[in-house]
Amino acid sequence: MKAALAFFLLLLCVLPVFAQDVPSDSSRCLPRKPGPFPFMREGRPETDEYLYPRYFRYVKEWDECFADNKWPASTVDQFPHPFPAGLSADQRKILTVTARDWEPAPPESNWRVAEPGSEIEPRPMGVTTWVEMQELTQQRWKDAEETDKRAKLVASGLEKLRARLSESSFRALDDYVHQLYHATPGRLVRQPLPETAMVTRYLHTIAMMDKFAANGGDDGLAAANARAEEQAACGLTDKEQAILQQVADDLQKELSERQPVTLPSTTFGGMSPPSNTDRPERPEFGRQRKESIDSHIAQLRSALGDAGFEKIENRVRVMYQFDGRPRVVPVDAK
Repeated sequence: MKAALAFFLLLLCVLPVFAQDVPSDSSRCLPRKPGPFPFMREGRPETDEYLYPRYFRYVKEWDECFADNKWPASTVDQFPHPFPAGLSADQRKILTVTARDWEPAPPESNWRVAEPGSEIEPRPMGVTTWVEMQELTQQRWKDAEETDKRAKLVASGLEKLRARLSESSFRALDDYVHQLYHATPGRLVRQPLPETAMVTRYLHTIAMMDKFAANGGDDGLAAANARAEEQAACGLTDKEQAILQQVADDLQKELSERQPVTLPSTTFGGMSPPSNTDRPERPEFGRQRKESIDSHIAQLRSALGDAGFEKIENRVRVMYQFDGRPRVVPVDAK
């Protein structure tokens, strides 16, 4: 008991010594260091709408965290200076004010790596109604519009900044920003979907209309109405529509049956995990999936004839021409 009490008193004496090395003011902060995005390669091409909001966030945090001069120089030196060499005090002030007023950078958690082949067929998890599927489609369109809108706002803001800094100073700033983030100048392009991908998405949509229409109720009625409206928009006869629905349903069923088995990564309730031969390898699954898709599209083309299949081709181009996967390429790439 006496030993425990002595240790406690010693701890009370030592804690204040360690506390002197830790910032006690909760208002003190540290900026987030600029650098390459975790899952991106260094030197990657990157767009202004990605880089500059993050750069201005860094300038703002630098100003807020280090303005009081309370951090030791050894701490401040761990962070790169926010401004390139050669800028005047007035130009640095312009950048600081711009940073304070700039719209916050989108959170990094919103960035996801798309799996190869994901452009072929959207497979939303947990969707059980036609209304939910429509909401997901509308959200995808909204996200694309927001991306375009953000790009235009950033471009407009940078043009105003260029005019205030001078052309040469802005070029120096631009080089420095890309250096901070280990990136090269890039631009966003939307890679058109292959026709096979567009037709597959269309078949998926038709199959979902058919599936949800069979559920009955208000949601089933909405799906049935959407199916009728889509037939009219595509210009298909009742016979052609029946062929389309049959092929779409068959493809959806076959793809669902061929989903690879997902195994738990740790325990199996005390049982030995199945061997790798109990589940298909992903490359083999991808090959089989592509063969199934190609086979059903060929079947649809044969059953509808050239004139009927041309209606499908024209319709999918209207529906998915802006649905390609966006990607970033170097500014000088064609």
